[in-house]
Amino acid sequence: MGIFKALKDVKNVVSSSNGVGADAVVGRALVLDASLAGMAVSVGVEEYRVVNMRLQVFVDGQQGYVTDCRQKVEEWRLGQLVGQAFAVRVDRQNPMQVALDFSTAAPIVTMPRPADGVGSAAALLMTGTPADAVIVSNSPLGLRTWDGHDMYLFTLTVIPPNGAPYQVQVGNPMPANALPYVFPGARVPVKLGVGANDLAIDWSMAATR
Repeated sequence: MGIFKALKDVKNVVSSSNGVGADAVVGRALVLDASLAGMAVSVGVEEYRVVNMRLQVFVDGQQGYVTDCRQKVEEWRLGQLVGQAFAVRVDRQNPMQVALDFSTAAPIVTMPRPADGVGSAAALLMTGTPADAVIVSNSPLGLRTWDGHDMYLFTLTVIPPNGAPYQVQVGNPMPANALPYVFPGARVPVKLGVGANDLAIDWSMAATR
């Protein structure tokens, strides 16, 4: 009886939706970490593994947050989880209760309007120290600012007015009219704050160069 109960328990784990209801909110999740949690399970012709995952979750109009998820994953996906973004179903009553939805494309999520206080992008552009940076690479984050600009992850070599150059990775919005200035090796004006990652690209200044 113990063996049959164990098999039943595994089936329940891999067939569950982690308790997320049918009226779940669909968002975007980045897989930060993943580890195997159990044996391989066959469901029809598909092979699954139960996986523990740590996710960074983004839902329209809300701040991103980190939560854990345990669910079935097709065996062939195991090497394609960490660092990738997927659609995620978020329980309306408990947003920490989530389940990845591999059947749906990850949506672009609109971020909340940030506070315009010290350290914000708006404040940096107004009061930050002017400097230059060279674009090493950039890639879309699947996020959009409240005012409609797509967010990109930029790898930049920063050239401060006083001090040695250094490299950072930062998320920054990129308006559509900035596309001509964005390519590897392009030099763009930036404003710097106190920390190494306190940086905002000054697209309006880039347009005057």
